[in-house]
Amino acid sequence: MTRPLRILLLYADTGGGHRATAQALAEGLKHRYGDAVEPVLFDGLRRYAPFPVSHFDDMYPWMSGMSKTWGKSWLALNDPDVARRFMKGWWPWVRSSAIKMAQEPCDAIVNVQPLYTYPVLWAMDHVGVRKPFVTMVSDLIVVHALWCDPSTDAFLVPTDMSRLHALENHIPEHLIKIVGLPIRLLFATPPEPKPIVRARLGLDLEKPTILLMGGGQGLGHVHDIAEAIGRSRLDAQLIVVAGRNKKLKEQLDAANWPIDLRPYGFTPEIPALMDAADVLITKAGPTTICEAFTRSLPMIISSYIPAQEEENAEYVIKHNTGILAQEPERIVDTLRAWLGDRAQLDRLSRNSGALARPRAAIEAAEEAYQVAISGKTYFHKPRRESLLSRLDRFFGT
Repeated sequence: MTRPLRILLLYADTGGGHRATAQALAEGLKHRYGDAVEPVLFDGLRRYAPFPVSHFDDMYPWMSGMSKTWGKSWLALNDPDVARRFMKGWWPWVRSSAIKMAQEPCDAIVNVQPLYTYPVLWAMDHVGVRKPFVTMVSDLIVVHALWCDPSTDAFLVPTDMSRLHALENHIPEHLIKIVGLPIRLLFATPPEPKPIVRARLGLDLEKPTILLMGGGQGLGHVHDIAEAIGRSRLDAQLIVVAGRNKKLKEQLDAANWPIDLRPYGFTPEIPALMDAADVLITKAGPTTICEAFTRSLPMIISSYIPAQEEENAEYVIKHNTGILAQEPERIVDTLRAWLGDRAQLDRLSRNSGALARPRAAIEAAEEAYQVAISGKTYFHKPRRESLLSRLDRFFGT
């Protein structure tokens, strides 16, 4: 019996999108190739990275919430030469961790986290074993320079705009493939009719339904928005997803507003909640936006991570699928206008559905599989360590 192709999916929980992309790719691989593949989700930060890099996932919500500092730092690093020098500066501290990731037993690596790109490719060169390596960009529009080591074997992006950003950051054109952003295959199935899914969720069958989300981390002043809607006297019902934000979930559970409020924590029911909704309010996270496209949902973008998600909001606005409204009062005014104008809501819904790529996980899986089976693992003499690297290894950093 032929051994299944073992594909390592490198991710980290720095925001919910990287894990979601890796999980969707794993689904796509199993759906398309069955027992011929063995996709392995691998959190390299938690498994091997030194402290404090190993806990970057815990620090990410706090760091990305520092709007001016985060945005300026992100932009300063978004240059191929600067990004490469930055990673070279970190190399002595992450070298041994990257080598361990590169030596994980697998036939190919698919990377969905930009922090791994340079170190893992360098580590394979360092140990003398070069496996097929695929970069899957898990941002919708932007392609930060940290993703962009041109020695990758394939560079998969979600949109034509992200393709242009990849070219700007010196990725060779022949390596770039537009596949959409991988999302769960549940979103490739037709939506449930609203009356049926609302009945199953215990919602009013007729009332307009508003879905408010802040991503997997529950970011983006969700409570303030929920309270403004809850006190607005809108004739609607409100679903709020707090994600992993336990404090937010407790606040919502304790709320006593004159609206039918349904708070959720982290939940696998997102497809059903989107099926039930008429409008989505969300931060500009790429996974949530792409999932919403498959459900033809009009969107109010309530916040974005500076620089990193700003173009996602612009994409929604450009294609007339929604608006950017960051103040709770403006969000309530928009809801009042949309829910009172069925024709406008229908136009926004059609525009949203036109952007859907529900089979993106399968398309990305096919590209990754082709690289894995057609690419070869090359062996060469390990690169000689510099004195600095030997000292680094000796002291165990």
